[in-house]
Parts: sequence; C-alpha cells; structure tokens
Amino acid sequence: MMKIGLIDVDGKLPNLALMKISKYYKTMGEQVEFVRPDATRNTYDKIYASAIYQKSQNDCRMLQEYFGDRIEIGGTGWDIEKRLPPEIESMKPDYDLYTADMIYPKIKGIMTRERKKAKAQQIVDAGIGFTSRGCIRKCPFCFVSKKEGAFRQDSEIKDIINPRSNVIILHDNNLTADPYCIDKLHEIRDRNLIVDINQGCDVRLMTPEIAQAMSEVHHLRSIHYAWDLMGFEKQVIEGINVLKKFIPASRHMCFCLVGFNTSFEEDMYRVKKLQSIGVRPYIMRYNERRDDIRMNHFSRWINSFIYRAVPDFEEYEPWKRDKGKYGCEGQMSIFDYPGIIPEQ
Repeated sequence: MMKIGLIDVDGKLPNLALMKISKYYKTMGEQVEFVRPDATRNTYDKIYASAIYQKSQNDCRMLQEYFGDRIEIGGTGWDIEKRLPPEIESMKPDYDLYTADMIYPKIKGIMTRERKKAKAQQIVDAGIGFTSRGCIRKCPFCFVSKKEGAFRQDSEIKDIINPRSNVIILHDNNLTADPYCIDKLHEIRDRNLIVDINQGCDVRLMTPEIAQAMSEVHHLRSIHYAWDLMGFEKQVIEGINVLKKFIPASRHMCFCLVGFNTSFEEDMYRVKKLQSIGVRPYIMRYNERRDDIRMNHFSRWINSFIYRAVPDFEEYEPWKRDKGKYGCEGQMSIFDYPGIIPEQ
C-alpha cells in the first residue's frame, strides 16, 4: 500500500484538486492523509501540494527543496499551465478529506465562535465543483483564459452535490456566459439547493431572463460581480440596473480591482458610483498588492465598512496620520516606512 501525502499550501476553502487526488488514490486502495508536521523526506511515497496564490511561491520552493522528487506541486499559485491527469480530473471529490476544525481558523470576520464553527461545518459539508470551465473573456489581469482555455461544459449539477448537504459551491469562472446558465439555475431551484456562485457573475452579460432565474435561487451569500476597468462602466451599470429589478441592491456586492491600471481618483469614482446606486463595493488589490500605503488604507476603509461612519476618506484618521506624518500624497511604498527594508 502506498502512502500519499497532501499539502494545502494556502487555500481558504477545501481544495478541489486535492479532494480529487485523494478520491483517486483511496479508490485504488492507497492510504491518503494531509502531511504531518513531523514528516520526513521518506514518510510518504508521493506528496501532492496545491497553491492558489502567487505569494506562496517561496513556500512551494521550500517544500520542493525538502521533499525533492517525491513532491509534485500544482495550482494557480505555482504553475497555471499544469493540469490534473484525466483519470483524476474525472473523479468526484473526497468529501471526507477536510474537517470543520481545519477550515475554522481560516474564516475571517467578526462573529461568535459558535457561528464561525457552524460556517466551517457548512463549508465542509457543501458540494464543490465546476459545471463549466474556461471563459469567453481575455482580461489582461486574469489568468483563467490562459490556464483553462476556451469555454466548455464540465460536470453536471447532480455530480457536485455532497450527500451531507443541500449547499453547493460553484467555481464556474463565468456562469452568465454559459448558454445553459438559465437551465442550470432552474435545476438548482428545482433541487432546492443553496448555491454560492463563488467566482461571481459577469454582470455585463446580465439579461432579464438570467436575472429572474437568479432571483428564484436560494443564494448562500450576496450576488457578487466585478467592475474591474473604467472602460466597463456603461455595461456594468446597465447590467446592475437589470439585476436590481429582480434582486434588491442590498444583496449585491461589486468587486473593484485596484492597483492594475486605474488611478486612485478612478478607484474612488467607482466606489462612489456604486454607493450611489445602493451597491456595496469591495476592494480587490491586484495580485494582493501591499506596496501602496494609500491603497492599503483605502481598502480597509471600504472593506471594513468604515466609510459608513467616516464618509470622507480624507478624514479617516489612520490615513490622515500617515499622510501627514510622511508628507505623502498617496503613492508611498511600504519601504518608505522606518524599519521596512526591501528584499535584495
């Protein structure tokens, strides 16, 4: 019997690739477990690691140095062109791999311990998967089209359901671009499932028919979409207005990409525009950038709802303190702070 080790480098949700790898080897009769902290180079016959974020590349290199040729690393944070072998990709996930105790520490936000535990259990019990892969877009800031290629169908809704729950987490990259989008939403409705459209919807493709179908589905959380570039404004606002006719704006959330090719003034404009039509904005920093102090303050001011108590960003005390102390107009690197030295 082979001993297979798994490493979830940086995931916040159960890692679908690792779940499929686990299912494959368990089906073959092999022993599978997450790599133990005390593991040596020879503890496992084969190790699979998955990294979602590019910031984890140093961690992956250390794993590679330690485990040598016994480890195979994949995921968008390491190699966007790497694929699971067809015999593994076709497997259903191993829903026994993760426990709520493993997810609990990764849940952020202010909530009671009991609520956090319940949320962790809900995530572990949820079905997870794709009904489609790829994307019709080729956005310059996104790797999906390069990693997954042309839009195509994948699993069926029935194949994603976890028998322990009626919650499903869809990882489809662009559900609203799917010609079967409405049919899939109707199936979710008819099966009485609760859905998290995890990657959001392309609001630029919103139609009354799609919006109505979405309104008939029980959503796990807000309906979220993105306004990434200023040039998308007309299409985004038109799509939001269509969706608002069926789902109130209070249940929407719009991701705003910053740090890619927009100015701070354009970032503020998008935020104010969304607020004016009742939609909650959420700042998404390109590649999780942390190198612009004003961007960091701006992100916290929006994402932590501080703007509700302090409507004027220039009156936000942490920003006033840093801006005044360092004479900053906003484009200040973290390396301008005392004691922070850039890597050579």
